[in-house]
Amino acid sequence: MYIPLEQGERVVIKVHRHWFFLATHALLIVLVLVLPFAAYRSLIAYGALAPGGVSAGAAWTLGALWFLVGWTLYFKFWTLYWLDIWVVTDRRLIDIDYRHLFDRDIAILRLDKIQDVQVRVTGVLGNLLKFGAVSVQTAGESREFVIDQIAEPEALRDAIVKGSGASSRVSG
Repeated sequence: MYIPLEQGERVVIKVHRHWFFLATHALLIVLVLVLPFAAYRSLIAYGALAPGGVSAGAAWTLGALWFLVGWTLYFKFWTLYWLDIWVVTDRRLIDIDYRHLFDRDIAILRLDKIQDVQVRVTGVLGNLLKFGAVSVQTAGESREFVIDQIAEPEALRDAIVKGSGASSRVSG
């Protein structure tokens, strides 16, 4: 992955989304893949459909196409999960965000411009699995820079605060 570094700049920490968000999307895709097959079997079992109504070749073709669609959706989500990354260097905070496979947005904040860093961990799952959000406020900007759904948000906050000298807050 290409990370735009300046001359002499070094990476302090790299952060991806928490694995829980990949797992929940994978589970949803599996449910969507299994649902038509389960519904078909249930309709045959309750007598709403005749067992020989669809030829075996057509059923296998439709099943393979359905599986291909699900695999493509999972591959797209996994790729976006892996390519979305936040990098803290000794000088900057870099957010590389892929909205689609070929649609990338890179936002860069200089650490010396950061004034406030806030960590937000909410809910039982967020506290048990240690994921949350980090909000970064810079001088002269009206909007917050939010890094959401990340593992170990406190470690990211500490890396940003150490490099910037900003104040920090924790909420949850």
